[in-house]
Amino acid sequence: MIEEKVEAYRESHAITGIAVVAIGRENHQKFQLIATKGNLSLKSPIPINLFTEFRIGPLTQIVTAGALAYLVQEGQIALNDPISKFLPKSMKLPTYKGKEITLGDLATHTSSLPDMPYSLSSRSSFSVSQMDRFLSKYELPREPGTKYEYSNFGYALLANILSRIAKRSYPELASQLIMDPLGLKETVFSLSREQKKRVATGYEYGKGISPLLSEKVYSIFIGSGGLYSTPKNMLTFLSFNMGKEKTSLNAILPLMQTPYHSFKGFKMGLGWKISSLTKEGDPYYHLSGTLFGFGMYMGLIPSRDVGVMILTNQGELDPAPFGEELLKGLLSQPH
Repeated sequence: MIEEKVEAYRESHAITGIAVVAIGRENHQKFQLIATKGNLSLKSPIPINLFTEFRIGPLTQIVTAGALAYLVQEGQIALNDPISKFLPKSMKLPTYKGKEITLGDLATHTSSLPDMPYSLSSRSSFSVSQMDRFLSKYELPREPGTKYEYSNFGYALLANILSRIAKRSYPELASQLIMDPLGLKETVFSLSREQKKRVATGYEYGKGISPLLSEKVYSIFIGSGGLYSTPKNMLTFLSFNMGKEKTSLNAILPLMQTPYHSFKGFKMGLGWKISSLTKEGDPYYHLSGTLFGFGMYMGLIPSRDVGVMILTNQGELDPAPFGEELLKGLLSQPH
């Protein structure tokens, strides 16, 4: 069923390559499935497979939120800690009528910081000192914690702060706390020479985007969207977020999946949007987006034992509607 739907979706949207990971039940049997269709690029005859490296873009934020939850769980920090506690005293930070931005505000996209500082073209050389300078001049339009506004910049800042707290680079920290315990060896911020041979080319409106171009662009924003991963690793990651992996990390899941804010139509956990796809109102955790010629989606309903993840190399197409269609199909199966 899923394989056919994936092929039909790929053909109708002229997608070069797609991988769909699904966990569910069919005829009372549990199953885990990875469906891959298409090729690494328009020019490559190599088919997408379990080990193809895709950019996972905004899904990186679930890893960053997980690193935050880990440090909270360990008692090293608290979600309501103001960010000023972890930054140099000399740094001027934006506040609103004396109210400071907290770590939790950054992780729930309620910090009142913009999606991006300045224009997109400035990302390529955006450094930590520029981030500090931007913060010193920026004025918050509203009180932190009151409104949802998606912010790549907020997640970049969160990753930077976590790295300062742990006194190590952000890639090292994310690997140590999240990727290594889950055995996600192919989930990386920079590809090895061998991994580069199996990376999909990202496309926007049929035009290829050079991976080297995006590499340079992403220096400070890695904690917001810098990870690459494979369908095989993402099956493990989906399974983990559904509480199905036996790991010491499971203690962070309740922290990540608690709704901290309610907005019209959804709530916010750490990194996750939370809404419902069922009449019974089971919590549905989801995140999707596009970046540098890639589209990605992850949605799960742990209480119903179903989850779907989609990776494509088609950057103008948000795969969320297709992901929700697949989830609803899984929900309709007899359990």
